[in-house]
Amino acid sequence: MPYSAKSRNDTLVTVLSVMFVAGMAIAVALFLLWRNHAAAMIQGVAYHAAVMLCPPFILVGAVGSASDSTLALVLTGGTIVFANGALYAGLAAFVYWAVVTFLPRSGR
Repeated sequence: MPYSAKSRNDTLVTVLSVMFVAGMAIAVALFLLWRNHAAAMIQGVAYHAAVMLCPPFILVGAVGSASDSTLALVLTGGTIVFANGALYAGLAAFVYWAVVTFLPRSGR
């Protein structure tokens, strides 16, 4: 399939890719904060802010900060990171659809 310079899906793919990576970066940052400062991230405003930015972060309550199992931490971290990337990409796809569908195009 030859590459077309004006493919209508190029913008969508770019937006989805950027938002997926951004969601993953936010999740990795929150996961590392939780591992290094578990007491501060599990309670109060910090926990609620983390769940607001990264809804899958709620899974840290299931694992606990003192988990001895490396496998549990790897599985939980991977799940949180991938799920947050997918959530951000899904939200970006919805916003992209709404903008393309409902905003009038100029120049046509």
